[in-house]
Amino acid sequence: MRSYDGSSDIFSQGVRPEMVAFLTRGYTVGQLMDDDGKGQILSLGIPGDALGLEHLYLREADYDTRVLGTAEVALVSRRDLADLASQRPAIAQAFAVSQAIDAAITREWLRNVGSRDGLRRIAHFLCEFACRIDARGLKTDDCYELPLSQQQIGRATGMTAVHVNRMLKTLHTAGLIERSWRNVRFPRWDRLREIAGFSDAYLHAGPPLAKAPVRA
Repeated sequence: MRSYDGSSDIFSQGVRPEMVAFLTRGYTVGQLMDDDGKGQILSLGIPGDALGLEHLYLREADYDTRVLGTAEVALVSRRDLADLASQRPAIAQAFAVSQAIDAAITREWLRNVGSRDGLRRIAHFLCEFACRIDARGLKTDDCYELPLSQQQIGRATGMTAVHVNRMLKTLHTAGLIERSWRNVRFPRWDRLREIAGFSDAYLHAGPPLAKAPVRA
């Protein structure tokens, strides 16, 4: 186990990781940054996520995996995990399913940035976050602790922090969200989903419809 504080990188672009990480506490983002310190957030890691499974097969990390606030991860040797996957087809299949779901989420993030207006982008982002937290049983009372700043939400949705703030205020005024610091509630969840055009099918939260035959 290893703890991280502040904006630390678990994996850095251009470096070949020797470990795969399993997030047990806190949040992370996958991001690509340019020389001016600007960039795009590509993914959001929540507790229970495997981070860097692609490192089993690729030479080096092609993006940064950065901690939001504080986090704790279980680190496993890349080589040991690759050996285990080769010996246990069921584990290899679980890794493949995890990567397939990550790819499905990435496709939906691309659609969010490319085809939705600002209000729908933010609504969709919030709906996805809530559904992923619910699926892991991480909700606290009736609130969700949103770990990203408005600037970071903008980097995930292709918007400026000012635009994100405006859209959040619009949702708040409409009674679709309630905010207190970083805690957020969704008193009109069905209406928020309707505005976002949100369906959780791409999250594949249930078991696969069919399993390939495997031997333990």
